[in-house]
Amino acid sequence: MPALKYKSGDKELTAKTNDEKSQALAKSFFPTKLVDAGIPQKYRYLTACCKPDNITKEQIAYQICKLKPYKAPGPDSIPNIVLIRCANLLTDRLYYIYKAMFKRNLHYAPWKTFTMVVLCKPGKPRYDVPKAYRPIALLNTTWKVLAVIIADQLTYYSEKHQLLPANQCRE
Repeated sequence: MPALKYKSGDKELTAKTNDEKSQALAKSFFPTKLVDAGIPQKYRYLTACCKPDNITKEQIAYQICKLKPYKAPGPDSIPNIVLIRCANLLTDRLYYIYKAMFKRNLHYAPWKTFTMVVLCKPGKPRYDVPKAYRPIALLNTTWKVLAVIIADQLTYYSEKHQLLPANQCRE
């Protein structure tokens, strides 16, 4: 990766070492969090519209089949192709694991770790600026399956109960 030119305040700086480059990219990808998000102190949220559905074995099998087989794995080093080829063996086991996680409101922390990889955006005229790169997160495979199932449920309920503005479209 070439040296990166970036701004810090009014100064234009050049990142030459890997540490400097990673800090410049991190500032570009993840801007500082706002101190005040604009939510009032004692904001009263609406009551829940419904209780989430339990995850089914069919949902797990369906999401495993939808995985792209040769995508790069996350920190667990389990390739998607392993889940796809062993779906008949893993679906029942994952079902009971996911069910226990929901019942006890647990989140297995190692599943939520990920590896961040920085890729060049194709066709950029210059690669000496942080904006010419993009981050991708390589997630653990078993967490990825669960996360997609939950996202699908959230999308379903958001549409069913009209929780999104009319001009919000689903991709």
